[in-house]
Amino acid sequence: MALGVPSDYNTKLVVASIWGCQTAPERLGRLEVSGTNKLVPVAFFVTRWPSSFYVVIPTGFVALVNRHGRYVGMWDAGYHVAPPWISISHLIPRQYTVYDTPVKECPTQDNVMVTIDVTIIFRILCDDEKSVYNFCYRLGPDKLDKMLRAFQEEAIRGMVRKRKYNEIYDLMDMDHDKQLEGTKRDLNNHFNEYGVNIVSLAVTNVHLPKQFADTMQEESIWATRDEFNKLQQKFKLRKIQNDELEAKTRQKSQEDLAEFEAEKDAVVADKKKEFNKVKAETAKEIAELLEQQKADELSVSAQSELLVTQISSKRAVLEATLREQGRSESSKMKIEAETYVALKQADAEKAIAENKAKCTKLSAEAESEAALQMASQRKYNEKMRSLQQLRALSENKNVCIAGNHKDNVVTQLVANMQQGAVMGVCNAMMTNENA
Repeated sequence: MALGVPSDYNTKLVVASIWGCQTAPERLGRLEVSGTNKLVPVAFFVTRWPSSFYVVIPTGFVALVNRHGRYVGMWDAGYHVAPPWISISHLIPRQYTVYDTPVKECPTQDNVMVTIDVTIIFRILCDDEKSVYNFCYRLGPDKLDKMLRAFQEEAIRGMVRKRKYNEIYDLMDMDHDKQLEGTKRDLNNHFNEYGVNIVSLAVTNVHLPKQFADTMQEESIWATRDEFNKLQQKFKLRKIQNDELEAKTRQKSQEDLAEFEAEKDAVVADKKKEFNKVKAETAKEIAELLEQQKADELSVSAQSELLVTQISSKRAVLEATLREQGRSESSKMKIEAETYVALKQADAEKAIAENKAKCTKLSAEAESEAALQMASQRKYNEKMRSLQQLRALSENKNVCIAGNHKDNVVTQLVANMQQGAVMGVCNAMMTNENA
């Protein structure tokens, strides 16, 4: 195998074996050839470590998964847990694939053998699990390659057989591309069952035998040269006509410009004359206006001073009048206030005297009632004090009651002293009770 594929190499669809899913994008982008074929992988067989417990499906791929060798489903791109008994049977890319293979020795209507380069662009319908399953297990890249080649040769040979060799280049025009839509629909009707979608079908090049190509080239060169001579002659004639028309137009433009400039010069002179006249009149009117403005200013100033003097005198008279009226109103209000205050004070003193009389009367009445009610209380208190005095005398062991008996003088003196002490105690008790 070698890199750098020549343009005449055929495309061959294959299944590539890779170690680990993550190496698939690099292998898909690497060009490899074998003999006269360019190897284009459309599916991958993946080998991984037996002790690995996960699989990472790269972006742009889908994987068909087996458990113990039996198909169980499809995985999209991403991280997936995969014990050793889980295996990836096929790794399918989502990208478009270009299938470019020439159809050789195609006979034309006049039995000239030609080679037609046809390019088919297809993709695997990876969004549908059933389509991916049918492609991997029912069709496969090898069968797809053979069937595409067979359908391609059948369709191209049929189209070439309907044309002569000098019409064979018409296969590459836009109208023929529209005719190829029918062929593309037929291919899709057959391959959609296996999950293959034909996106584009186009004739990219046509190869004639050398002698026929040279003949067509000479005819084409002669026709082109003749057409060139005719166009060159037409160009020279058109150039002469354009030069004459340009000269006439330039002359006419110069004459029109001179006439226009003369007219505009006259208009400019008239406008300058009118401008100078207007300028003089404007200066005169401005001078008159300035004089009138000065006179008006003097008149307005005199009238303003007279008006100010009149207003000032009126204001002084008005201020004096208002000041006198204010003083009169103030004196009147002061007298009214003093009168009002005196009346109110007299009314208040009268009310106070009446209230004091009422209070004196009420106090007298209250005291007379209290004297009647407290008479028995005072009598009771007086009797209680006498009883307390007698009780105190009876309980005092130091008291000696003296009488008119014939005791000695010393005994009587002691008894009188003790009696005086007792009397002092009783007086103090009475003073406390009265207080």
